[in-house]
Amino acid sequence: MATPQISNVTQQPANQPTPSEQQQQFEEALNQAVMSGGTSLIGQEMMKIANEMLNEAMSEDE
Repeated sequence: MATPQISNVTQQPANQPTPSEQQQQFEEALNQAVMSGGTSLIGQEMMKIANEMLNEAMSEDE
């Protein structure tokens, strides 16, 4: 009975990214999440300041 030959066991398939590509994709996604989170945080702070200014202006009119 012949033993089957297994070759290229350690070679990765071409359609799977290498670990370095996976790390790069993760870092890009993380950076995008941080940037979008930062943008929404800045927007929230700007709305808070605008509301405070509006409240002050309305209280001065009364």
